[in-house]
Amino acid sequence: MQKAVALAHLRVAYEPDDDDDDVVVIPAVSASPPQLLLLPSAWWETPAVTSRVLSPAPEEARSARLFVRELLARWGLADLADDAELITTELVVNAVRHGLRAAPAVASAGVSPQGRPLMRLCVLRRIGEVMLAVTDPSAEPPVPRTPDSSWECGRGLQIVGAVSYVWGWSPIEGYGKAVWAVLKHP
Repeated sequence: MQKAVALAHLRVAYEPDDDDDDVVVIPAVSASPPQLLLLPSAWWETPAVTSRVLSPAPEEARSARLFVRELLARWGLADLADDAELITTELVVNAVRHGLRAAPAVASAGVSPQGRPLMRLCVLRRIGEVMLAVTDPSAEPPVPRTPDSSWECGRGLQIVGAVSYVWGWSPIEGYGKAVWAVLKHP
């Protein structure tokens, strides 16, 4: 995990005007493109998926991290907790910042006009892997950005791509999408 975060931030740390002769130029880490996975929309609501409704606030990432850490500990997968927390944080913050723009009028209420929660954290355990997902009302696919050295944000999906085995998104018919990442467990 630390290596992935360091690589994602490395581009910003490098200053081309540095006159130190020992500086090695490291190319920017490219973000892996998200994979599109078509799933039945009701899949996110099956008993196999453990989920938690999220409030539409960036601070919700903290309670989502705790939920994931405790769940993984109960499943005997505590060794995945650090990476899972990092991924969860990025997915929740992205859903709040970008996914809720599709529903600004109801964002403060936390539910869609159909009575559906605007955001949910979903966790699925399968043999050898754990899938973490956050649903939001926007149908727009996630788009990794190339970070600029002057920006303090814009690296979240690069970090998700670096830490996870695979990541992507799935449309949810009549609602929006789920952005997900898979962690492998040996």
